Amino acid sequence: MNKLPILVILGDRTAHEVYEAALLGHGEQFGAIEKIYFEPDKFTNDDVPRLAALAVDIYFHAGMANDVLKRQVVEACRSNGWQPQSVIHPTAVISPSATIQPGVFVGPLAVVSSQAVVEQHAIVHIHASVGHDARIGAYSAILPGARISGHVTIGTRSLIGSNAFVAAGKTIGNDCRIDALSYVQHDVQDGHVVSPRYPRPLKRVEMRSE
Repeated sequence: MNKLPILVILGDRTAHEVYEAALLGHGEQFGAIEKIYFEPDKFTNDDVPRLAALAVDIYFHAGMANDVLKRQVVEACRSNGWQPQSVIHPTAVISPSATIQPGVFVGPLAVVSSQAVVEQHAIVHIHASVGHDARIGAYSAILPGARISGHVTIGTRSLIGSNAFVAAGKTIGNDCRIDALSYVQHDVQDGHVVSPRYPRPLKRVEMRSE
């Protein structure tokens, strides 16, 4: 008898939202859907052997917005031969011409419009929207209620805060942070913060080296 594939959601708070969305939208695809808290030693010594005994094919979703931790989780899972899986809540609206790459989470009531691309391990969270022909970079997060207009490009590892708005055709670079309620009308260079508290973008001081 063939073992059915398993989906593993890794993380804590966001992971529980992803887990519930997976149960609603992807339950028929998998023999089991499980949420585990990622702790490196426990993952290697306990979780991997246990899950390998249950299924040949294991899919994973890194359920956190912190891109540093997310990349650590993705690397650990890939090194064990696990495959990334996108999770899309059944109330989300995904255009037939949109592209959702592996490992993406699209939350409840979110919209991804025509010809938009959401790259691997990105988040389009609750009630957020991505306009036509927009591109969301890998490991970036569009938080609840944020609005990304058409033809916007967002780089890798950038975070767009809740209820922020990015005007049509603008580019936001890599490693940027757009705070909640921000209104972005100009391009933003790599590694900058935009906030309603500041009159202009500021260089991120906590930038990490690759």
